[in-house]
Amino acid sequence: MIKAIIVDDEKMSRQTLRKLLELYCPAVEVIAECEHATEALAKTSALKPNLVFLDVAMPGKNGIDFLRDLDEIPFEVIFVTAHDKYILQAIRFAAVDYLQKPVEEQQLITAVSNAAKRIHQKSTNEQMETFLYNMRQQSGQKEMQICIPSVKGFQVVEVNQIVCCEAENTYTTLHFADGKKILASRPLMDYEIILQDSNFFRIHKSSLINLRHIKEYQKGEGGFVVMSNGKSLEVSRRKKEPFLSRMKEMFRY
Repeated sequence: MIKAIIVDDEKMSRQTLRKLLELYCPAVEVIAECEHATEALAKTSALKPNLVFLDVAMPGKNGIDFLRDLDEIPFEVIFVTAHDKYILQAIRFAAVDYLQKPVEEQQLITAVSNAAKRIHQKSTNEQMETFLYNMRQQSGQKEMQICIPSVKGFQVVEVNQIVCCEAENTYTTLHFADGKKILASRPLMDYEIILQDSNFFRIHKSSLINLRHIKEYQKGEGGFVVMSNGKSLEVSRRKKEPFLSRMKEMFRY
């Protein structure tokens, strides 16, 4: 059994989540419910859960404050949040599981399954450290970090150092400004979603590029872009006009 604690200031939300867990995730035993961060600190210390369902937005100390108050995070976390563009971006960059209210059953099943694997593998909490780092940043995308899952585990890199991402079947190769490459165990579509608010653009079914790293555009049926690392990538005919429009928005040429 996975011992879990639900932290949410809304009683109805806690009750709904508990019921969904009973129906769809029988391996999860809810051992406590907390309505604020101070109570959660005491309960997690005393009961030592494997998993915490954590509401991000709570009055007083919020879910992020709760995590920052811990000397270490010895449990898995699944965030529960209403839509908040910046918080969701930080969560996605860190490859952390989250549930958006109202919680959908399939979303819950997937998040719990992912958490169960990490609990079983006793993997490090590098993702949570990445998330907290990103939440401390006040300068937007410039210093944000992203956690890249690979066959060896996870690597943490700065988003602005990614030049482009290329599809490799169900995997993705990320190319960096320093020439380094990482083969990530996620499809390109995932990175299109994760990086959608970070000046990245899908120019081809096989290529996602960082617009800040474009050095040259060469005209053609769709054309080609030359990136800062010297890599030349095709722009598909279908993507040509939206790509050029996006470039005009960014650089006013």
